[in-house]
Amino acid sequence: MENINICPYCGAKMKLGFIHGDRYCLKWIPEEKDKGIFLQWFAEGIKLGYSIEAFLL
Repeated sequence: MENINICPYCGAKMKLGFIHGDRYCLKWIPEEKDKGIFLQWFAEGIKLGYSIEAFLL
């Protein structure tokens, strides 16, 4: 049986991925484009905020 995750908001199929974060903004990176924690700046992904928010904490 295949495990397919469905988005509860839009009903589309979801992809596996990673969210890497440090002092910069969080970024979601698809599983096939993940380069690891040390090369996360070079991977294309979807930014989940603004970099200025990281400095406000």
